Amino acid sequence: MDMKTKSLLTVIFAIFFISTGCSVLETPAPLEDGLYLRYDFDGSPISVSFKKLDGDRFQATISPGDFQEVVNTRMKKPNGAIFELGTIGPIWISPSSVKVGGNAYGSRVSEVKHWERWEIGVVKASFGMGGAIRGEWYYERTTGFLVGGTKSTALSIDGSVSHFILMDSNCEGL
Repeated sequence: MDMKTKSLLTVIFAIFFISTGCSVLETPAPLEDGLYLRYDFDGSPISVSFKKLDGDRFQATISPGDFQEVVNTRMKKPNGAIFELGTIGPIWISPSSVKVGGNAYGSRVSEVKHWERWEIGVVKASFGMGGAIRGEWYYERTTGFLVGGTKSTALSIDGSVSHFILMDSNCEGL
């Protein structure tokens, strides 16, 4: 293969790699039929369970309310949107992103530290006009699942902050 062909192939590979968002290196979420995650959100329970459908598709059921969504092993809905657990937000990032500077849906992992019983990547973010919603999300290093965090809003006059933490799961490694 001549140098011109090698250069062309290198450029084509780079364009493919960048256009796919480097997803070829992402580790899929460790979803299994029957997997569940149960959180305490300021004293109220919220959970999600997964039922295998076919291929890499799962039915995610959020309780209370038994709201259902279809997700793939990249925790994306059929329309490409990120799966979020109610007001808590995205519950998974690729474990390869749980490092300082790692990508968490447009935000960055600011630090990696030990918290509670987990090694976590901390994502600090603000959303909405004027950072109306802000907080920290803690993603476990080996599975990528959300294990805790805090949220507040610009309307929190008293400076109150909501806390959430993973209370129970049958996910290996959590």
